[in-house]
Amino acid sequence: PICRPMFRPSSSQRLLKLANSVCGAFDSPRAIMTCCPPGSLPYLEATHSATGSVVTQNGFEFYINKASEKPTSAIIMCPDIWGWNGGRLRAIADSFATSYMVVIPKYLNPVFEGGTDGDAMAPTSQFNMDWLKQFPWSVQKPKLDAAITLCKDSGITKIGVFGFCYGGHPACWASSENADLITCGVVFHPSMQLETFAYGGNMLDLMKSVKCPFLIAPAGNDLPMFAEEGEFASALKASAKGDECVWKAYPDMTHGWTCRGDLADEKVKRDTEAVMKDASEFIKKYL
Repeated sequence: PICRPMFRPSSSQRLLKLANSVCGAFDSPRAIMTCCPPGSLPYLEATHSATGSVVTQNGFEFYINKASEKPTSAIIMCPDIWGWNGGRLRAIADSFATSYMVVIPKYLNPVFEGGTDGDAMAPTSQFNMDWLKQFPWSVQKPKLDAAITLCKDSGITKIGVFGFCYGGHPACWASSENADLITCGVVFHPSMQLETFAYGGNMLDLMKSVKCPFLIAPAGNDLPMFAEEGEFASALKASAKGDECVWKAYPDMTHGWTCRGDLADEKVKRDTEAVMKDASEFIKKYL
């Protein structure tokens, strides 16, 4: 499997209790105590010829692209566990850069097993929870703050956040702390359960704290907890802009499809194009 669970059901009665209280009895504790669900897509090599550039802000590196010299809106894209240059991430960034300034942080350092282009996990890596535990919000906040400063210094007045898998976690935290700038967010194949099972917080409290509307786009094998019904949805709907949050499920897809799926597969191509159109139309209302 691509993502191995850190804990087995017998290892901690406390974690089992948390698993049931956060996710409900319909989710397997072994599945939720990880980042990606069983059967998730593996690493995809980046083949896109990127048109942006790499810059440094506050000691952190970022990939940026913008079609206009003076954009007023931006998207900060929070990558999955293969980092700032895995799969189609930069291709997605460049496609949105025709309308917005786009920023991708290099934020998963120290890398695991050599990383990918200096970030995150290596192409051959299996998921490791001990490694991912190094990146709670307290560690990631300075990097996202630097991304926001980079945007503000470029004249940006409105920001959207995209989170891919793990990236949904810092995207939600960034929204919770930047109500004045972050006006919308999209999370593709979400993994916000990490707030509880990796970082010792409470995912439901995190979702209640976000300050902007979110589009949630789960795949068919994503945890049932991310459906539009249940405690996760209730928590998000209780947030400041909860009545504007939207769910778009893709039942034919596998976790990771947006940036790691095989576009030679007709269904993957169809739903990758569909979710990017959904995301574009959603953020257009707020940026």
